[in-house]
Amino acid sequence: MYDITLFTPQDMAKCSLVLRHLGRNTASMEASSQKIVNYIYQHFCDSQTGENTCALVRLFKTHAYGELEDSLQQSARRLMKGNSPAADMKCWTMLAAAGTQPQWNSRHTAAENTAIPLVSTKLVAQMPAISEIIRQFGLDIPTFLGIEPERFLQLESAVLNIFHVSEAKGSPFIPEQNSLIIPYQVKSVLGFGGLLPSGSLFAVVMFLKVKIPQSTAEMFKDLALSVKTALSMPDEQSVFEYSENSKSFVNNNNFAETQLLEHQVANLIQLLDFSEQEMLRQATGFQQTIDNLQRELAEYKNKEQALKASQDKFTGILNIPNDAIVVVEESQVIQRFNQGEEQI
Repeated sequence: MYDITLFTPQDMAKCSLVLRHLGRNTASMEASSQKIVNYIYQHFCDSQTGENTCALVRLFKTHAYGELEDSLQQSARRLMKGNSPAADMKCWTMLAAAGTQPQWNSRHTAAENTAIPLVSTKLVAQMPAISEIIRQFGLDIPTFLGIEPERFLQLESAVLNIFHVSEAKGSPFIPEQNSLIIPYQVKSVLGFGGLLPSGSLFAVVMFLKVKIPQSTAEMFKDLALSVKTALSMPDEQSVFEYSENSKSFVNNNNFAETQLLEHQVANLIQLLDFSEQEMLRQATGFQQTIDNLQRELAEYKNKEQALKASQDKFTGILNIPNDAIVVVEESQVIQRFNQGEEQI
């Protein structure tokens, strides 16, 4: 169990290890995706109450319209008002979901529109959530739509990022205000993902009932790589759970081992890079802490020495030697005083 309000690098490493292995022995990318969202929904909880921290977790992937299954193609056509999309047109496709309501635990019932056609740069720019994910992932819309497909080969290994909306209520980037954000008291939205070897973009989106800072959100870049690894394990052709390709996988377990190993090696190299960067970041933080403590210690010593020096300079009665103190009787003082008055 992970408390995201207390999320540590150790939690991130544990969660990353689990997510990376969820793609093993799965027949399709959809099956891996469902395991991923289930794990996140079930294991991110309030450490005091045990209550789920997420109201809803979704996993999306861009997918060509011509390769969608029938129900998803129907969803895309409905949004295009019956027009026939081009076969290679990308669609923002929901692969898996898990959440508070029973209907949220299947991609078939989790939302009204499960495949959103990305018709043009202009129309995507008018979709606040999708366009903001693209921007925060460090991409531009033309590249995202594949207008410049050659750039995907250059970007695939580099694009692993987060999408973070600290204040979900009232945010222009989260359109589901009345149906999700307000009634389920969603405080922050956190997404993480990147590019798959095919050039498809994937994103896990968490609708959180707690508010999280940017520093916590940044740690989820590492989880993006683990999810990418899990999604790359099934054959890219076996995306949907009930496709012919997934059945073939189950029956024959016949997919490209060489290609899979290449993807795994590439992802492990990325993971090593991420780990080294995280170690450097933590080492820098530790060194800054040490420097601050040393500076505070030096200031304390300086103040201590200054205080001691000021006490040494004080020469009051406590510093008079004992042999210099003369005891005078009270009667002698009075007598001398009276003699003085007589003289006056």
